[in-house]
Amino acid sequence: IMQWVTKEGKDLRELSKQDTNVYAERAIVHLSPILLNHILSSSNRYKYLQRKLQDVVARATFILSEQARKSGFTPVSVEVGFGDKQTLKPLVISLPNGYELILRGRIDRVDQAIYDQKLYLRIVDYKSSETKLNLLDVYYGLALQMLTYLDVILSQSEEWLGMKAQPAGVLYFHVHNAMISNNQDLADDRLEKELFRQYKMQGMLISDEQIVKLMDTSLESGTSDIIPVGIKKDGNFYSYSQVASDQIFTNLRSYIRQLMIQAGIQMTSGDIELNPFERGNRTACTFCMFKSLCQFDPSLDENNFRR
Repeated sequence: IMQWVTKEGKDLRELSKQDTNVYAERAIVHLSPILLNHILSSSNRYKYLQRKLQDVVARATFILSEQARKSGFTPVSVEVGFGDKQTLKPLVISLPNGYELILRGRIDRVDQAIYDQKLYLRIVDYKSSETKLNLLDVYYGLALQMLTYLDVILSQSEEWLGMKAQPAGVLYFHVHNAMISNNQDLADDRLEKELFRQYKMQGMLISDEQIVKLMDTSLESGTSDIIPVGIKKDGNFYSYSQVASDQIFTNLRSYIRQLMIQAGIQMTSGDIELNPFERGNRTACTFCMFKSLCQFDPSLDENNFRR
């Protein structure tokens, strides 16, 4: 949908609820024939799921347009590829053992804003489950994707956009069917407001009051319904705000590069130790597609989780 909106020369801010319903139907009609051998048209149950999916996509798209109407940030590009023959070059990291680590990928959305003659960039990533940027996960190398994306666009901003860019942040947008639990009947406008809050983006933003207010132009003081911050009347951030200084973003970019260098050295050294992580009720094995190759079995003395 974002690709169509861009290609047709439209602005996300201009989309009405009727527009987003039309786009959602168009997307489902376009995609359903190529999803798992027409699975969405294979039975009445799947046809029902297709209608539900269309409703979810329509509402999420309308929420994105509502968020855009309250933001000074605009999409630079969507589905931004980096790698060989892509919009951006691959991220190339030289390893001390003579090898090179060459990273490629695709970024859902890159937004920009100009403030005080400086270019600010942020990443927006669409997720089908609720996701937050946990710095403990970053520390242990379990959440490198978003900060790597930010590193890629900042390091190539001059060549790509003609200006050296500053980090504005990284955000996750949860595409889901929001549900409201309330003991009272809500008026339609109140219901819409409560639903809108359910789509608040999560992540980490630069701790600059003016840049944050550009992301939510309706925010003067109090808690934002769009981004994970709250601003006090004196201009300081509430303690629950997910913000970090420019120096912390620089340190994080440097740190994840060190983690990737370490991983590259292990890979090129033939390190294939069976040592998947375990944190709480999460393990690396849950969604791993290489179980049959790995044969990790925690009941064996020689197989241990990295806790």
